Amino acid sequence: MKENTASPACGPERKFHAVADLFPLLEGEAFEELVADIRKNGQREPILVDGEGTIIDGRNRYRACKAAGVEPRYEEWNGEGSLEEASLGLNLQRRHLNESQRALVAARLALRMETEAVKRRSRNYRPVPANLQGQELGESRVKAAARINVSARLTSYGIKLLRGNCEELVAAVGARRLKISTAAALAGLPREEQRRIVEAGPKEAARRARELRGEAAPEAGRQASPGSFGVMACGVRGGAEPGAPAGGEAVTLLWVATKGLGQAVEALKGKGFRYAGG
Repeated sequence: MKENTASPACGPERKFHAVADLFPLLEGEAFEELVADIRKNGQREPILVDGEGTIIDGRNRYRACKAAGVEPRYEEWNGEGSLEEASLGLNLQRRHLNESQRALVAARLALRMETEAVKRRSRNYRPVPANLQGQELGESRVKAAARINVSARLTSYGIKLLRGNCEELVAAVGARRLKISTAAALAGLPREEQRRIVEAGPKEAARRARELRGEAAPEAGRQASPGSFGVMACGVRGGAEPGAPAGGEAVTLLWVATKGLGQAVEALKGKGFRYAGG
């Protein structure tokens, strides 16, 4: 690899490659700490660019150098492998992302994979029927999730966020202020309401997400017990069926998570069951 430098004062403004956008930008206190570190200790790692000078990896260092008044140091990509693999390899090793942040990365990667697949089909004149497009995105989602080491379910939440008009929610997940499951639940709300909820803080966001999912708020000072179940019982008299004990009522028990008990009651009443409490 060969290095080059450019003065932030007289050098051209650098563009960011699409692969750099897979990872969240540092904002707020975390970015200010990076600026202070570069101002005190200099730029520790070079910024990776392609042959045209577009930044592949190091957007945060580039921004921090400009803010600190330090001349950025660049290194040209050697062309080995793909740009995507270069960016993923460097960032996944260096950055300590939580599960929600990784899910956003996987979602961006899945959408990028889908876009590339569409371009290849277009070049080869091979349109895909509409009923198969969802299947292809599903495959991209699974592959991206495995590559980033996060679940396909959380990756789906990330895709929902990225496909919606949810800039504030995406930024909150990227800055570790919201879980991606909470943000995804809020993604269908009007833009102004999303902004208001994000500004109100994580507790309000979690409360609103529970409300939208139809979940009851936990009682103050007490966590819901994972062992809380309702019981369905079938009234069958002893001896009425082969194998039933004589002289009593053979009771068939079905344990149902309390959250889904209402639906279970309605579904099983038609089968001769009655709710026995729990």
